[in-house]
Formats: sequence, C-alpha cells, structure tokens
Amino acid sequence: MFEFSDNLKKLPPYLFAAIDDKKAELTEKGKKFLDLSVGDPDIPAPERVVKALSKSAQIKSNQKYASNAGKVQMRQAIKKWMKERFKVSLDQTSEILPVLGTKEAIAHLPIGIVNRGDYILIPSPGYPGYRSTAVLAGARIYQMPLLEKNGFLPDFGKVPDSVKKRAKIIYLNYPNNPTTVEAPLSFMEEAVKFCRKNNILLVWDNAYSEIYFNKKPLSILQVKGAKEVALELHSFSKTFCMTGFRIGWVCGNKEVVKVLAKVKSNVDSGIFRAVQDAAIEALSKESGYVAGLRKIFLQRRKILLESLKQAGFKDLYAEATFYIWAKIPPQFKSSFDFSKYLIEKEGIVATPGVGFGKYGEGFIRFALTVDEKKLKGIFKKTF
Repeated sequence: MFEFSDNLKKLPPYLFAAIDDKKAELTEKGKKFLDLSVGDPDIPAPERVVKALSKSAQIKSNQKYASNAGKVQMRQAIKKWMKERFKVSLDQTSEILPVLGTKEAIAHLPIGIVNRGDYILIPSPGYPGYRSTAVLAGARIYQMPLLEKNGFLPDFGKVPDSVKKRAKIIYLNYPNNPTTVEAPLSFMEEAVKFCRKNNILLVWDNAYSEIYFNKKPLSILQVKGAKEVALELHSFSKTFCMTGFRIGWVCGNKEVVKVLAKVKSNVDSGIFRAVQDAAIEALSKESGYVAGLRKIFLQRRKILLESLKQAGFKDLYAEATFYIWAKIPPQFKSSFDFSKYLIEKEGIVATPGVGFGKYGEGFIRFALTVDEKKLKGIFKKTF
C-alpha cells in the first residue's frame, strides 16, 4: 500500500465533493430533489462568448501551448475593464495575470509565499478552498470568526501578536460567500492598514463583485496604499456563468504577481487561447448580460426569501452574491442535522454552514441556481 502525505491526511472530505456524492446517491435511488447547494448557475454563458470559443478553437495555432502570461489582448481587456468598473489603473504587463480560475490561484499562491510553520489567516465561515490550500502548503491556520454580531466582518484586534508575527497571507472575500454581506470602505481601509503594519499579503477574493442588488461592491485596489500589500482575484465563473471555462485573473502587487507567475510556470501551462478569446469577448461586449443576470438573481432572491419566511425562517441574509445565508430552525442541533433533514424530508439539497468552518455552525446556505418557478413554496412544513 502507498503511504500518502501527512498534509493530505489532514484534509477533511471536500465539502462540495461530499454533496455531489449525496446527490449521486439520490439520483441512483430515483429520488427527485431541488439542488440549492453548489454555486454553479443554471444560466447559460453568453451566446456570443460560446461562439467566440468555438471559432477560436478551430484555429490551429490556438491549439498549441499558450503563454503563462496570457494573451496581450486578454491583459488589455482586463486592464480596460478594471479601469471602467473600479477606476483602478493597472500595468498590463506587471500587475495582471490571467489564471485557470481563481481556485487555481488560491491553491498556487501559498507555494511561493509561505514556509512551513507560517500562518495563513482565513475567514470562518469562508470558502473551503482557503483552508485546504493552507493545509497542503504546510501552513498553520488561524481562523478569523465572521460573527453575526459583527456584521460578518473579522475583528483584526483579536488576532494574537504571536500569529501576526508569523502570518504571511490573509484571505478576505467580499461580497462574502457564504454570508452574502458586502464590506464597507472603512473596513477595507482597516484591512489594508492591518496588512501594511504587519507585512501580510492581503488576498482580496472579489469573485462576486458583479452579483449585487443595491450598492456596487468596491475593489480593494481603490484603497490608498493597497497595491503595496494586496492581490485581488476575479472570476468569469460568477460574473458570466462560465464555470466550466476555468478562467479568471489576479491583479495588484507586481511582486506577488511575479511570484505567482513563477510558480505557475513550473506547475501548469497557459490558458487555452480559445478560452481567452471567449473571455475577452465577455469583458468587452457583455455588460448587458451581467445586468440581466443581476435581474434574474434579484427575482429568484425575492421568491426564495418569501418561501423561507413562509416556512418560519427569521434570520436571513441576502445582501449580495447568489446565495441566501439562513439561521437554522432552533429545534435542530446542528447545520448538518438540518441539511440531512432537508434532503430526506423536503427533497432540498442545501449546504450546511459548518462546512464553511466552525463559525458557520448554526446556519445553512441556499444557492439561487435554479429557475424561479421551482423556488415558490418549496417547504412542506413550517419550522
């Protein structure tokens, strides 16, 4: 028998892989269910984007290895989009790097930044990938509680001095998955100040920047001094429903961009040029698609919130993103128990809050990734 690495043994089963296993089990048994778990929208990517992909894929030169730096046109499109959307100026050569989805960037970044025993600060609840990549990098993990009483924002003053001295990276994600909240400018300024003072790389995961319903989310790079310490992540998966295309980008601190590019050049190859051409099409010509996407999620949000309230849910959060973060009914002992009940009794697959970290316990996440007609009156009983 092979002996696997200690780091791999430390990893719990990946949250969404476990959910997929449960869905496969239900399907095999012939049971129907409403899937409100994984954040993979049912909405097709823009038609012209798919056509651009198909056309570009037929060009022979595009079928060869691509540069890790990304096409010049791709970096130019990102530069223009960031300027128009956030008024942020970037150098397309040194401050922008296309990546094979932001999950890939999150995974590879610690390889170039963290030594064994260094700390990575992660939000709890938070995207499970932050924790798993820290474990695989051999880092120590400090969980920053995102508490309801604090508006689901971490309290930097609670981070111990012993942790700050050994901390190399902090992951922050707003609009937030899973709590849905946006971060005010004052908090973003505080985060930059904290990282500058303690020489910590701030990785600002802005994957949901375009899925909002009221105030437009900000870029961390709009904060004065942020480029000294910050790297921002963006995703085509959420903005353009291009989850299977596997493309995103990082931008910000040029030294960190250079480090990530070096790591990537040693462990993967560049993004398929046809996918880059599709992404360029999305950034350049699909602002109307994104506006329409927000309208769809807004309507779904309204209907599911009504269904949840009718079922007796009281504490509900749906500020941005395409999720609803809900406190579980008091008669259930844990978010896992409640999610199990929903699957077995209600035919609903949702994500238990504890899967996002120990401070997610007591909550459950519903994804707005099915047609609005399926969201009306989905619960059989009142809690």
